[in-house]
Amino acid sequence: MAQAQGTPAAARPLKTRLLLWLYGNGNIAGSALALIGPLLLFLGFIGPGWLLITAGLYAVGWLLGWASRSAPEIERRIADTLTVEQTLDQMDHLVRQVQPHLTPDMNRRLASVRTSVSEVLPRLVGARSFDADLYTVRETVLRYLPETLANYVALPPVFRTTHTLKDGKTARELLADQLVVLDGKMREIVANVAGANAQALLVNGRFLEMKFQQPDFLVR
Repeated sequence: MAQAQGTPAAARPLKTRLLLWLYGNGNIAGSALALIGPLLLFLGFIGPGWLLITAGLYAVGWLLGWASRSAPEIERRIADTLTVEQTLDQMDHLVRQVQPHLTPDMNRRLASVRTSVSEVLPRLVGARSFDADLYTVRETVLRYLPETLANYVALPPVFRTTHTLKDGKTARELLADQLVVLDGKMREIVANVAGANAQALLVNGRFLEMKFQQPDFLVR
């Protein structure tokens, strides 16, 4: 299976890094606070040093915005050595972490995926490379999904909803589409496992591998 990892920040194009800074909480808070400088100048409270004061206000705002960032550090992989119960606990923890950053519909999709996972997890945890279809499904659930969610949450909130990426869609729209697909495929997989439909399971496994092998929203 192809390795899919998030693009290191230093390896991203300069334009992308500038946009992430522009949409970041620090810059937004700094810019908002810096507006006080020209206002104080207009009202006559400060004079020639207004540029330095404005720069200082921006710096204070940037630090406050950076310190108040709410994005949690999300584990990018659920270890495949855990028991079924431990794996479900890790997935529940992941769901709780990302819940505040997702829309209600996205949270419902993720909860549905979790329900499907609990039904097929014993076979997913035991899958090895010789069982390639289940291995792909397991990797999607234990690695690609956590990494995709971690990459999404790491983006500035304004960036997620306003800046278009692949196919003219925002990060929020792309994640919503992926969760719809994952939810539907996991439902099919539950049915295929229950009915011992190996061929359909293989098709779904290959589809998930193609769909989720690149979890970084910033890679076009």
